[in-house]
Amino acid sequence: MPTLDEIIKAYGQIPELDTFSRPMFIGPHPDDIEFGCGGLISRLKELNTKVTYVIMTDGGAGTNDPSITPEMMKEIRHKESINAANFMNVENVEFLDLEDGGNWSKKDAIKKLAPVILKYNPDIIFAPDSRLKTECHSDHIKTGEVVRRLTQIVPHPESLRRHDVNIEGVTEFPQAITLAFYFTDEPNKKIMISENNLNEKIQSLLLHESQMQDPSTELLLNYFKLKALKLGEGKGLAEDYQVLVPLTQHVYAEGINY
Repeated sequence: MPTLDEIIKAYGQIPELDTFSRPMFIGPHPDDIEFGCGGLISRLKELNTKVTYVIMTDGGAGTNDPSITPEMMKEIRHKESINAANFMNVENVEFLDLEDGGNWSKKDAIKKLAPVILKYNPDIIFAPDSRLKTECHSDHIKTGEVVRRLTQIVPHPESLRRHDVNIEGVTEFPQAITLAFYFTDEPNKKIMISENNLNEKIQSLLLHESQMQDPSTELLLNYFKLKALKLGEGKGLAEDYQVLVPLTQHVYAEGINY
């Protein structure tokens, strides 16, 4: 009989994050994807991997300027997101336009996000870690929780119907989606990135011009640069993630360690 350790190692091994063919990156707001995963996305750009972005909220609360309405801000941030995506050669960008900082429910988000997952059939989804101990932003918390739930919903037509998701015309239901959480305090996987990857991450962030005017921007950019250097442990630069392969998304608590 195999040992518990042997079973988890056999079925819970984490593949390299640049080997997936249909990655989907989900951000609570415009710019979160670049902050969390920009180095990896630059790496995927080099590999000509087709990437999909999904932006949950409209970004309409992204200013304190009373002369800019939420609708104006939404339009600005949509354009910035497209510019940043184009820079990374990302053609597929989906906007769900839930209210930034609003009172949307997880049920609302499931109904909007599930059809997008069905459309693109990703083999890995990147999202913020809703269980980050210091996370206080409800948009981040709800986004991560919705993504966690959807991995167990989208494979099953009846489960989708019970969540009021229209599946008319859908013939293929995604199976065995790997999850990768960014902004996490329990990482179990690193990916090494080049100096060019880091530079492209920073450049893509700067294309979110409306958000880069804040006095703390330089501090934040330096934080991500220094964090990449620290994660590289003297061997270069890196980003880290908490990855849950399909086996470890249900019941198997040991899986996060592999």
